[in-house]
Amino acid sequence: MRKTVKFAVSMGEEEFRAMEAIRKKTGLTRSAFVRDAFRAWRESRRREAAKKAYVDGYRRVPEDPALAEGLAAASAKVLAGEDWP
Repeated sequence: MRKTVKFAVSMGEEEFRAMEAIRKKTGLTRSAFVRDAFRAWRESRRREAAKKAYVDGYRRVPEDPALAEGLAAASAKVLAGEDWP
């Protein structure tokens, strides 16, 4: 059985009203709303870290322009033979 923990959150009245309006429209409980918001925040941070690692990798080891041109030419040949709608 999963253990749950209760905690209190303080926020401004305007933020609370906005949250409540959205929560009520979606039919979520406050707990579900906060869980979903946390999961979305955590996923956005994970994606940002992955993007940063990707960009940092290309900065450390830039793409070889000749290789990129060769791959583009090969792709163009292959894709030219496809039946596009």
